[in-house]
Amino acid sequence: MSLINQMLKDLEKRRSRDLETSDTLSRNITWETRPNQKSFNWLSFSIIFILAMLISVISYLLWERTTQRVETGVVEKTQTVPFKKQSAKKVAVNKKPLPVTEKVKKTVVAKVEVEDNDTENAEVDNAVDVEELDTTPVVELQKKHRPLNSRQMAEIAYKKGYKYLQQGRMREGKEYLREALSLYIPHIKAREMLAGIYIKSGHLISAAELLSEGVKVAPEYPLFAKLYARVLLEQNNPALAIQILNRGTAAAAINVEPDYYALLAATHQRVKQHDKAVDIYLQLVKIRPEAGIWWLGLGISLEKSGKNKEALEAYQRAQKTGSLKAGLVKFTDNRVAALSEIGFPE
Repeated sequence: MSLINQMLKDLEKRRSRDLETSDTLSRNITWETRPNQKSFNWLSFSIIFILAMLISVISYLLWERTTQRVETGVVEKTQTVPFKKQSAKKVAVNKKPLPVTEKVKKTVVAKVEVEDNDTENAEVDNAVDVEELDTTPVVELQKKHRPLNSRQMAEIAYKKGYKYLQQGRMREGKEYLREALSLYIPHIKAREMLAGIYIKSGHLISAAELLSEGVKVAPEYPLFAKLYARVLLEQNNPALAIQILNRGTAAAAINVEPDYYALLAATHQRVKQHDKAVDIYLQLVKIRPEAGIWWLGLGISLEKSGKNKEALEAYQRAQKTGSLKAGLVKFTDNRVAALSEIGFPE
């Protein structure tokens, strides 16, 4: 038993020595011989750091390139006013327009934000480029409709009346013509047209009223005097017709208005003022020698004045024109035959 006990003791001593030896060895092992558990973490950190640097460099290059693109649209040598940044993938535009003046040359109002495959949510602030911006407040022009005057309103009424007359609507046409004259009395066209309608329809009294007023408000317009004289002749008032026509000669030259003077000569002839009629007819046949009716009138007044030889020559000149109507041709032939039979002393 003692031997066994001795062996057991020896075993326990050896085990204790082995344990001490293992502890000592474990304490004396340096970091070079032990497995390096922290070397893997340092490597990962280095890789992540390098990648982060690369991403930063790429982002900076993209930002610089985009800034250069935007700046090419901005006028050089100007002051830039940056806008506040906004979220990505949106374009901010100043909706309120700047006042436009002559001093504003080029204005770029925009905020461009760029999206790239390598860089997300990248923003680029653009600027407003203004050269010598005039801060004078803009004056808003407002159109004001001025009321029409009486003359303009009369012209509108006249055009409406003329349009209705062209359509054959006489009643509406005359109403608008009368309205035009009530708005503006000197309206010549409306008065002339309305007077012509009255004369044609036989309303001589209404025509005379219009024309008598017309020669007063427009004495420089000889047509009113001419029409009024014709109305007066129809009313068997040649004396007043001569007065009206003589009054209008100041505005009517014989070489410009020969028909006006022909009417005056015929009116003198009607009241047996043949000397005055002869004077006018002689002037007329010089202006228009092919007018057979004037030669005929001259012949009548000469014959009535006792100047038969000159009258015969005037009748013959009237025949040669070939412009007389059938009834007047027969009358002229009879007067030529009658004066030829009388004979004239040499």
